[in-house]
Amino acid sequence: MSLVLVSASGDRRFPLTGRTGFVAGRELSCTLPILDPAVSRRHAELRVSESGTLEVEDLKSRNGTWVNGARVQRATVMPGDTVAFGTVAFTLLHEDPLGARPPALSLSASPSPSPSASRSPSASPVPAFDGSSTVLFERRVPSREQSLADVAHVTAGHGQAAARLAQLVGIAQHLGGSTDLDALLEALAGDLFRSFDADRVAILLRDSDGALQTRVSRDRRGNIPRPVPRAIANGVAERQVALLTNDAGSDARTAGASVLQQSVQSAMAAPLIGEQQTTLGVLYVDHLRETDVFTDEDLAFLVAFAGIASAAVEREASTARLQQAARVRANFERYFAPQIALRIADSTGRVVPGGTRQHVVVLFSDIRGFTSIAESLPPTQMAAQLNEYFGAMVDCVFRHEGALDKFIGDAIMAYWGVPEAGEHDAGRAVAAALDMQLALDSLNARWAAEGRPLLSVGVGIHSGDAFVGNIGSPRRLEFTLIGDTVNVANRLCSLAAGGEILVSDAVRNALTDPSCCASRSELAVARQHGAPPDVWQVLSTWSAS
Repeated sequence: MSLVLVSASGDRRFPLTGRTGFVAGRELSCTLPILDPAVSRRHAELRVSESGTLEVEDLKSRNGTWVNGARVQRATVMPGDTVAFGTVAFTLLHEDPLGARPPALSLSASPSPSPSASRSPSASPVPAFDGSSTVLFERRVPSREQSLADVAHVTAGHGQAAARLAQLVGIAQHLGGSTDLDALLEALAGDLFRSFDADRVAILLRDSDGALQTRVSRDRRGNIPRPVPRAIANGVAERQVALLTNDAGSDARTAGASVLQQSVQSAMAAPLIGEQQTTLGVLYVDHLRETDVFTDEDLAFLVAFAGIASAAVEREASTARLQQAARVRANFERYFAPQIALRIADSTGRVVPGGTRQHVVVLFSDIRGFTSIAESLPPTQMAAQLNEYFGAMVDCVFRHEGALDKFIGDAIMAYWGVPEAGEHDAGRAVAAALDMQLALDSLNARWAAEGRPLLSVGVGIHSGDAFVGNIGSPRRLEFTLIGDTVNVANRLCSLAAGGEILVSDAVRNALTDPSCCASRSELAVARQHGAPPDVWQVLSTWSAS
């Protein structure tokens, strides 16, 4: 035996099986949707006890929850008792699952559904749950293949099957030629107008937060009408059913404030369902002038249309995501080695101000006498030579898994330890500095043959804690490092002569072979806080191996 809630007229039945907890309310996403103005959006919570009774708890509803005529906050409902949500009353009954009849359709004062609707297994409407007299069909969405078969089935008696199937084939071919998501959505809107006698069409897609956002909304003159009624769109998306209402303003199940304000008379909506059975969005059409505009055949056609559209939308959305990911990765590759850029791009979220303090290794390099060299050359020639130099130096940083922070005039700031710290970050930074000096030697040899000025570079490296994160304003954020560690590395660079690499004792002590560093005790690094570090020069014989 199982429990079932049955309305007084018998037209609404809620079997309380398959789970222990239920929520009754006006929202279509509720497990017991009671679409009546007297019922709150989330009205009451119900739990089936092990003893076969029903525990009811009111969720601060406007019109209250009532058991046998008494308003309750919490109560135990026994079989045979009456429980009312606002003014909508049900009786709790025991029911034999083997003898249980299927839920009745709430169409008591409406025309009978078309024979074709009852013949098509996937077209069987989901039961309506109140006693309103208007026609509302909800069609469970079948597979894309079955939806095409349904179109042929429900239109066969009217001689429209071949024409409508041909129309769907044409739509599929048309959508296959779309080049991006926005163009696809515009094409879908045009096809919806050509397929239905609709005053307005709209296409909604889920955003990254899961909320439905209207991407296209048009009337036949091309104007942008008011927003799609959320009572319809959200219910279709959450329950993954297609909906047809032929008197939306009078039907308590669809008569939300936006429906009444916009004078919607007839409406249809169908969910866009992806390969993983997730709701991608909603197709919506309505008519503002007349009731009884859309038929069950139209609903079957819209379901098939949505199946074709969902495949196209999922394809273009996936392509757009891949293109965006490629752009993000390309942007990160300007600052990080390719393998690091890929890891960051795969894990990055929305960029917001803030950061963390962590251990890093910072490198500064600076061209000696750059100002006098720049003044001796035409601007275009100097810019070309500087760009060539920067390109070679950044390659050296990336080759040793470092990250580029910024160019500061003719100086370069790079770092190691972000986003991932490594045991040999100090060694990689020193290896990159030696590589930079060798690369500059090669550039100078060629520039000398071309009669261009030669460059010499000093390098400073220090390691320690620094603030790492996004600095700036919400309009312009920069990912960077700040703190004493950065300042010390910069001052070491200032002390280095052309061709020299100076490091702090923190860097030297982290090397696998610190003996390849010569003391420069005559040099002192000014420091605002803490003792100044010992200064060491990296010898050209040092090896990272």
